[in-house]
Amino acid sequence: MIVSESKKENYCTEISNKNAFIIADTTGKYFAPHDLLCAGFASCLNITTRMVLDRKNIKYEKVIVKVDLDKSDESKTKFLYSVDILGDITDETKQHILDIVKNCPVRKTLSREIEFKPVDF
Repeated sequence: MIVSESKKENYCTEISNKNAFIIADTTGKYFAPHDLLCAGFASCLNITTRMVLDRKNIKYEKVIVKVDLDKSDESKTKFLYSVDILGDITDETKQHILDIVKNCPVRKTLSREIEFKPVDF
């Protein structure tokens, strides 16, 4: 469960999962709420890519994922992303890995129908 608790600084919130915390706000000093959506997708793509590379025993130096949110069309949400696998890997192998990881768990979650339901925790 994620808990968001307001801080004294205007529109600043500390977000925690009981093990770690981050800070979000609307000023650009910290993560903005939409940044957190992108961060969830980016981290999942990065972790999934590394898991697939490890399972296939493919050596790599680093995986760099970049994600942005295109909000130009109010009727849909569009995540723009790139995955760069650094290391001595052929383009064909990279493409094969990217074809697998493009459906990482967070993308699957974000692609489903979404429902919002208030509850008392």
